[in-house]
Amino acid sequence: MSEEEDLELKALQRQLDDAFQTTRPRADFEEELWLRMQSRRPIWLRVRKGLAGLVEGIRESRLPSVAAGAALIMLMAAGVFTLARLPHGGGGASTAAGPISNDGAAAPGGAPFGAVPRPQLSVPPQVQGGSIAYGGAATLVWAGNLQVTATALPVYRYTEPTRADADAFAAKVGAAPSADVAQGGIGVYAGRDFTLVVLASVAQPPREPYFNVSDLKSTVKSTGDSVAVATAILAAHHLLPTWPYQTAVQTIGGTAVRVDFLRSFDVPGLGRLSLVDSAGNPYGTQVDFAPGTAGAFETGPMPLTIDPATYPIISAAQAIQSLGASSAPSGGSIPVVRITKAELVYTLVWGGDHSYYEPAYLFSGTFSNDGVPSVKRVLIPAVVPSLLAP
Repeated sequence: MSEEEDLELKALQRQLDDAFQTTRPRADFEEELWLRMQSRRPIWLRVRKGLAGLVEGIRESRLPSVAAGAALIMLMAAGVFTLARLPHGGGGASTAAGPISNDGAAAPGGAPFGAVPRPQLSVPPQVQGGSIAYGGAATLVWAGNLQVTATALPVYRYTEPTRADADAFAAKVGAAPSADVAQGGIGVYAGRDFTLVVLASVAQPPREPYFNVSDLKSTVKSTGDSVAVATAILAAHHLLPTWPYQTAVQTIGGTAVRVDFLRSFDVPGLGRLSLVDSAGNPYGTQVDFAPGTAGAFETGPMPLTIDPATYPIISAAQAIQSLGASSAPSGGSIPVVRITKAELVYTLVWGGDHSYYEPAYLFSGTFSNDGVPSVKRVLIPAVVPSLLAP
């Protein structure tokens, strides 16, 4: 680090000290914040001046409290650092295990993509809808109702995007290539008052190519209906999803807002089937902002061309039978869980140069685990076993 850069960072730290004087979220926040800044300086250097201007704007604000501005700084810091963070569990597709063969060779039943990789859950130790996700063994008792008339469903495949694909996407967003780099990134781009990073697919937990946008100065008025604000922010960057979605709103950090555009797939005869991640949670594009302040952070799947192919699926009765086969024998400290909910969903399955959105049966049930509200989820692949890779 040069002496000039060091002085600039110290000056910005003093500005942050002033801005946070009465609104510190916790005692060790600044130490953690600056540690993360120092460890990810290539991208931080790009947005340092913009953040300094944001702090100055907060100082001059006539809002009743600085709390909203402080929350936004935390959001922007988290957003910027996410750009350079290697996704947990692995890097891009090139660094993970060898890919499944996707050359379209003949497979049992004449499946166009050949045998496809098997979807599975990887349950993180986090709260989900007020309950702790439980990934341990359990005695499962089926107590729900599942009726599916379909005998075949589409499997969707995409090809891993290249740098040229990322450049074309960035151009539509209004950003040009930057000299910065990000771990796991296909490309880093600079737009007017925002930074865009496009990241490659991740093997574990599975994640399709996705974008992160850090807005330093959003031009969208961030007051009023949260969904309308988030929609306007995405539309301003031409990032509004083109796939079907439902919206969900939550408050984060006390004053900030998160709006999720939860992705679905339109399936003929079945309507919309939700896309879930490897923990069984619906996901899509996400927008974080602090009402009444400038700035936002957006992340979501990069627009991709997906090719469909029809695959035969197991019946509801076969899925319930597979659920029973995954149940642990009762006794000892193994909890007994009543599985009361089941639905057909789509989930991402990593496959190397080509990855897939595949149908699956998602079973779930809530229970008390030593007095702690918990949820047990089981994912059963819907594609017939003969067309799943070993």
